Amino acid sequence: MTRVITIGRQYGSAGHDIGQMVAEALGYKFYDKELVEIAAKKSNISKEAVDDIDEKATSSFLYSLASGNYSLRGITGPLYYEMPLNDKLFIAQSQVIKDVAGRDNCVIVGRCADYVLDDAKNVDLLNVFIYADQDFRIRRVKETFNITERQAKDRVIKTDKQRRIYYSYYSNRDWGSMSNYDMCLNTCKLGIKTAANIIINYVKGLDK
Repeated sequence: MTRVITIGRQYGSAGHDIGQMVAEALGYKFYDKELVEIAAKKSNISKEAVDDIDEKATSSFLYSLASGNYSLRGITGPLYYEMPLNDKLFIAQSQVIKDVAGRDNCVIVGRCADYVLDDAKNVDLLNVFIYADQDFRIRRVKETFNITERQAKDRVIKTDKQRRIYYSYYSNRDWGSMSNYDMCLNTCKLGIKTAANIIINYVKGLDK
């Protein structure tokens, strides 16, 4: 059995950094955008298109209605070829997530991995959500990208909205809702290193 830690995150909350720290400390594989690149190659989707649609749901409301409960598991044949690129990428990405989860202990950031692996066999799953106060996240984004506070705020609000819609569209769940996760950590209160150490120490404790 493999152990997989999925990390959902608000934009600017340091979810990516925490995932890397956890993976390095535990000796796990780490996946974030790498998953998208692998899935894109499998789907013959260009890098330019991937950059535009990564973690974004299809913009077609009519298509979402036609998809019923928004679950795209197991769709093949003619319907697949008529799908928007977003949905094709999600299907390919979901298969990649299942493949890597079944092969190695790993940390996976975003991409609805908690939902994709919900019914996976022989996977010991730990679902984590990283969040923080908006002001804290705006400061981090401003410093990281050397942009104005207004630009940073706009980016935080826009990206959070995209992630919320993406997660809800593909999983039919509420993004950030505590009931979807085993652990929710506030990096504004805990600090980034402490949040990472909480996950690391918890997982190490499981092996004792």
